[in-house]
Amino acid sequence: MQNLNFTEITRQKRDFLPLLLLADDGEHLENYLESGSLFLLSNREKTPIAVALVAYKQAGIYEIENFAVSTHFQKSDYGRKMMQFLLEYYQEKIKATEIVLGTDDVSGNVQFYEKCGFTITHKIPNYFIEHYENPIFEGKSQLKDKIYLRRKLR
Repeated sequence: MQNLNFTEITRQKRDFLPLLLLADDGEHLENYLESGSLFLLSNREKTPIAVALVAYKQAGIYEIENFAVSTHFQKSDYGRKMMQFLLEYYQEKIKATEIVLGTDDVSGNVQFYEKCGFTITHKIPNYFIEHYENPIFEGKSQLKDKIYLRRKLR
């Protein structure tokens, strides 16, 4: 895992839509793609490995709106490295006090975020049923509830 590059993408964010769409559908992504800060993790060959889209919420609080690791690189510790970069960046450079995010209740993402130091704050029952036109499945399980987590940085 040597020679990893963490880059903030400020132009041509749509070039990363295939990777971003692994974590959200296009309609919801359109709501925050241009206004959020997009970060890319790539390797020495400049192959995109992971992306994260972070939006300002309120004084000191930022939300990870999208966090995706390329299918080829999942389960290889790249997600943890990307998250570590984001947490350090927002704590040291931005001076954020807290990072929040929302995820589904089925995919195992909650456990990943908890390992990264996030704690569950609340749940919105039936979020994915009420806010998405078509049912979303992870394997054979339908996504229903949205789980919100946060990580204090200060």
